[in-house]
Amino acid sequence: LSGLSGCIAPFTSSGSLREVNVELRNTDDGAWTFHLALETEAGMLGWDSHRVEAGVNELVTIAPDEDISPVALHGIVKDFAGSVDILGVDNLDENYCLQFHFWYSHPSDERPQLAQVADIEC
Repeated sequence: LSGLSGCIAPFTSSGSLREVNVELRNTDDGAWTFHLALETEAGMLGWDSHRVEAGVNELVTIAPDEDISPVALHGIVKDFAGSVDILGVDNLDENYCLQFHFWYSHPSDERPQLAQVADIEC
């Protein structure tokens, strides 16, 4: 076992989630309420609701007040409900932020879309 001492550090995460940024985009003619919830290994942090006027983009920031391990982001708008599993952050050695787009109508298929952006820099 003494030959393995010091080898465990690369397999554990020393990075922490600083914030989750979600761009809410309402391309519809009317206002809609977007509902968001961040799920962690310890459970849901709770649902937040944001009313977004027609033709408006709004940036919402979720800043956890403790070190958590994120699992998924859940979103609801009108009759759409979706989730994005958060993968690949367990072994990060630096602090990170998560970026998401939540669009009432996506430009390519005109349906709601909830998607994670690849960039994790704060």
